[in-house]
Amino acid sequence: MYLRILKKDLKRKRAMNVILLVFIILASMFMSSGVSNIITVTTALDSYFEMADVPDYFAMSENKSDHKDICGTLENASAIDEFRIEEFVSMSQSNITRVGEPLNASNLSQKLVLQSDRSLGINYFLDDESILKSVPKGKIYAARFTEKNMGLKAGDKITVEIEGVNREFTFAGGFKDAVLGSELMGIKRFIINAEDFDEYMSNETIKNMYGGKFVGIHTADLDKTLSQIADISDSFTIANGTEILDQAYIFDMIIMGLILAVSIILIIISFAVLQFTIAFTLSEEFREIGVMKAIGIRNIKIRGLYLTKYFAISVVGAGIGLILSYPFGKMLINYSSESIIIDISNNGFVNAACAVLVAAVILLFCLGCTGRVSKMSPIDAVRNGQTGERFRKKGVMNLGRSRLGATAFLAANDIVSSPKRYAVITFTFFLCMSLLIMLSNVTASLKSGKLLKYFGMADCHAVTDIGGEAMKFMAEDGHEKVETYLEDMEQTLAENGMPAECMTEYYIYTMIRYGEYESKTAILQGTGTTMDMYEYLEGTPPQNSGEIAVTTLLAKKLGAEIGDTVTLSYPTGETAEFIITALYQSMVNQGISVRVHTDCDINYIAASGSPGTQIKFTDGPDDKEVLSRIEKIKELYPKFSSVKTAGETVKDNTGVGDAIDAVKKMSAVLTVILAALITVLMERSFIAKEQAEIALMKAIGIRNAKIYGQYTLRFFITASAAVLLAELLGMPLTKLCFDPIFRLMGLEMGVEYVQNPMEIYAVFPVIVLTATAVSAFLTSLYTRKIKSSDTASIE
Repeated sequence: MYLRILKKDLKRKRAMNVILLVFIILASMFMSSGVSNIITVTTALDSYFEMADVPDYFAMSENKSDHKDICGTLENASAIDEFRIEEFVSMSQSNITRVGEPLNASNLSQKLVLQSDRSLGINYFLDDESILKSVPKGKIYAARFTEKNMGLKAGDKITVEIEGVNREFTFAGGFKDAVLGSELMGIKRFIINAEDFDEYMSNETIKNMYGGKFVGIHTADLDKTLSQIADISDSFTIANGTEILDQAYIFDMIIMGLILAVSIILIIISFAVLQFTIAFTLSEEFREIGVMKAIGIRNIKIRGLYLTKYFAISVVGAGIGLILSYPFGKMLINYSSESIIIDISNNGFVNAACAVLVAAVILLFCLGCTGRVSKMSPIDAVRNGQTGERFRKKGVMNLGRSRLGATAFLAANDIVSSPKRYAVITFTFFLCMSLLIMLSNVTASLKSGKLLKYFGMADCHAVTDIGGEAMKFMAEDGHEKVETYLEDMEQTLAENGMPAECMTEYYIYTMIRYGEYESKTAILQGTGTTMDMYEYLEGTPPQNSGEIAVTTLLAKKLGAEIGDTVTLSYPTGETAEFIITALYQSMVNQGISVRVHTDCDINYIAASGSPGTQIKFTDGPDDKEVLSRIEKIKELYPKFSSVKTAGETVKDNTGVGDAIDAVKKMSAVLTVILAALITVLMERSFIAKEQAEIALMKAIGIRNAKIYGQYTLRFFITASAAVLLAELLGMPLTKLCFDPIFRLMGLEMGVEYVQNPMEIYAVFPVIVLTATAVSAFLTSLYTRKIKSSDTASIE
């Protein structure tokens, strides 16, 4: 008998059961892929670092500032288990040319190094995730982002020319670099054969001025190791532990965090809709339950019948969802960063366990909902599930006093009369819309020139590389050479109708001390700028060469405040004292940096690089004119590998703007699908529940078109309320979710987010409301099958 009743029920309510099955499939798919991705994302970096054999401490030393015996000190340090040294030659993007066509380097702030394959300190992963062991002579490999930014393809012929040593290589492909692979790590490697590398190192100028070493230290006691190598710490241009390395991948983790957030939101939506659907479908089956009670079937048998039905649907749905979760989860992960290897091959058990959990949760929902069975009586079958008693008004609206038309009034009254019923719809649409708004805000911000200040740069219109002059400026008189270079550029631009201020920044990594505390830091010095062109959080800009500004993170680390005197130890062995006059925030060196006065006398022989030349037009051109001038600058300076707008520079520095944009577009598609499915499910449920009311309206002469309008309008009103609420809370939610991420990079006060008004206030609301209205209208057409005679029909 059970099977016969179940079979008839499945056939009779085919549409509702199919929709329920669809949402169980979605819940299972989202749950399985989502939890699997959550586990993958939270362990991705640790797993990647382990596979790459990342050292516990990583440092860089350049020969031009190396005045101590690094190898000897490392060998005598008893706390070091193992150390590895990789030799490199510093170069700039202008040292690399592609045979037959120019390179288009999009990230100007990256410093490039040419490295030998003789002693590889970590595991570098190729496109097929195999480990790079050696490089054939005449071949060259590049870090993945460098390959992408320069537009390199396997088989390209490129030439590397440094100080007269010119060699042609065949590009063999890209590799993932766990230590320097993040966009925020301002150094990118090229790896060549050891014999090819020796040809460059045979040149004494290259060896002494551009040569250097990467040092990787493996140790079980990092604090002891650092104390044992303290006398060579000044020789390290860059020195990082693994905790700093984690922060360097913060933008890559944003993508993974977004994938995690999308998965969680989809899971919440699916279960919210499922709970509503199961409770709603059970509550409307008063006739069947009343009849079964009338013929003597006990409560436990009736509940068992529904549990059997939903068990069958949930098993089928969970099985299909499990199968779909694998490609869906892989699709989500594919939107994550290209700089990390993410292993999802071992999560099959997790997916299966989540699918089983979905089926179990659905049965628990059903078990809880069927508790109402014991409260029902046979008389409910006669009274259409109503007791006939009501001690309050059905709604708060009054037709006689309302200025709304009949259709609009009925739609609005339905919503206010059953707020819990429509709260589920509002909640799900709010989640979807909020996700889109947050993604839009972050994408627009990471592509906006307003974030340039957080990379230690003054506001400008365009940024270009320094061409072949970059390495020549890293000399004792480098500061003076930079000033002359910028003056010449300003004169050239003015002569060509583009009056502008030209400026640049140079980074020098050194040690800073205050009392008993010390820290590795980056010195930022602008040339062509004034100190008031930068943003400060507290204090006043440095007024002379004896004053500096420090980041809030560094001040906390040193325990220093405005007015305190700190000591900088340059890589050349010189020291100098400065008074702190201001605090600021920056993402340079993971938020640990100082800014010295533009007149401060610094030996640029220890400089590590520059983010490029900044151009600020003084005649106030609009965006279109700026783009036109950028093209003109490219013609004037063909040696420049790239000229970018400020926004494009920010996008290239973060490296995740396009990836977030892709996640946003994927979420928009999912939102449309979910909006349509939720609307169809809810609308179909409401029509089944309100069959008698629809029949009564037809009996008193209300036309089908009016009924279509009522059933469409109430969903449109609900979706509109959700959209409005999401737009009001969009920016606070963005700050709540993303400010903690930027704080990890040293921006304790958060960032100045940028909005795309067209997306937030036009595109997204239109697609959500259109999907809702169309779905509601098409589903409302089902009311045509209901006749006026159905007012008394109880089957």
